[in-house]
Amino acid sequence: MKSMHAEALSLTAADREALRRDGYLILKGAVAPAAVERARALITDALPKDEHRLLVPGKLATDPHITGLLSDSSVAATLAALMGPFPPVVSCQVAVTPAGDDLGGAPGTHVDGGWSGPLPEAAEDIDPDTHRPRDAARWYGPNDEVRGGNDGLLWMDPARRLSWGSYTALVGVCLSDQRVPGHGQFAVLKGQHEAVQDAFRRQRDAGGIIGAEGLDWPRVRIASNGRPYSNGLPNSIRERSKALAQSNPQIPDWPWRELTPVLMEPGDAVVALHSLPHTPTPNYGPGARMNVYFRVRRLREGNPHEGSRRVAHGVSDHPDRGYFGQFLDYPEGYDPWQTSIDALCDHWQEWDGV
Repeated sequence: MKSMHAEALSLTAADREALRRDGYLILKGAVAPAAVERARALITDALPKDEHRLLVPGKLATDPHITGLLSDSSVAATLAALMGPFPPVVSCQVAVTPAGDDLGGAPGTHVDGGWSGPLPEAAEDIDPDTHRPRDAARWYGPNDEVRGGNDGLLWMDPARRLSWGSYTALVGVCLSDQRVPGHGQFAVLKGQHEAVQDAFRRQRDAGGIIGAEGLDWPRVRIASNGRPYSNGLPNSIRERSKALAQSNPQIPDWPWRELTPVLMEPGDAVVALHSLPHTPTPNYGPGARMNVYFRVRRLREGNPHEGSRRVAHGVSDHPDRGYFGQFLDYPEGYDPWQTSIDALCDHWQEWDGV
């Protein structure tokens, strides 16, 4: 592996402009081949050999050879040059999509930070006014305390003014060949990070909830097949997605025209703003798609929990609360939720180098 003090990649003004314009940037060759091979071998050896769905053991998320893909490579210094200082990552998401896995159908484009979990199967069981299950306590708990299947939480703060968790940058390290579209790529609604920021600003200016259940963002929507689903995007972004599907160039063997596939090869990394809508995509390639994702938040001065393992920095998308949903104590004068609202409404304030 590279040394703990690996140097940052050289970034040009054009690179920084691409990040501002598109909401993401690919870092070519950011991780050394030896580190990639070691991580890939660890993941491959840990996977069950008799299941189609590749379930990665949780202990790999904290293995130093896996978290080191960021902290021991040039990714960390490059990210710091773009974003500024951040606490050490203590965990990550190991994401493997087997060959032939269609992920159950169309990609589920979203912005990280929301609750996703079991819901009623019929549309009539969703209240059309609140966009919640009519028997909400069954699904969310009597006090909305049930964690989602994605470890998401329904509310960030006790006052329930913020329903969406956030961080600064999503970093994905590529461990398999993803240069051909349709091989399970991470994909994005290119350039829509500013529109998401605008959606948060409209909610703030309306004086209501920030996130789901706020202006233009129903907590639950009904799919075309009549099934309710947890909604990871404001309605305005879904409308923009339809427009992108008409205007984006057609890519051969890529049926999701609104999405831009992030094409990478082993050792590349992608840095994306939290506000950039993204999704995994089906893998029609010959082998498993392997990526490792880190959710990184810029250091917040005044926050006593920076670096605390309870926050699970690197994997959590709700770091204002403990990873398992516990409320944390903050000093008088520091409002973590307002700080997050301010960042959601001005995401470039957390990008010192951009």
